[in-house]
Amino acid sequence: MSTESSASVLRSAKYVSLITFRKSGEPVRSPVWFVRFGESPNSYGVITETNSGKVKRVRAKSRIEVQVCDAKGGVKPDALKFSGVARLVTGDQAVAVRKAISKRYGLTYKMFLIYLFFSGLFKKKDGLPETNIIFELEN
Repeated sequence: MSTESSASVLRSAKYVSLITFRKSGEPVRSPVWFVRFGESPNSYGVITETNSGKVKRVRAKSRIEVQVCDAKGGVKPDALKFSGVARLVTGDQAVAVRKAISKRYGLTYKMFLIYLFFSGLFKKKDGLPETNIIFELEN
């Protein structure tokens, strides 16, 4: 097992595979944008849709794992895996996570917002408050 810290491994990563767990214990991988967030060097924020599977799984079971991945979620065989605990945030904290992601990903994030706007024109609005995820890694 490597002694590298999550902070040193994730510092240059652009995406992580956020691994959440179903009630059965089955892992579900989701490639996500992430940003260092909060006071701890092992604390990160992720944006997501309020009614996404990730949110439902974190609500049921807060244990998570992360691995560096590519934009499509591909993980290299030798990629280190880090364990932690996630929590859902709404209100000002959710907005702060979104703003931090926007700052980190810049133009890519802005283009994604344009896509969401146009794709959202044809979707039913759920009216739920913005919900994002903050996770704290143990190593």
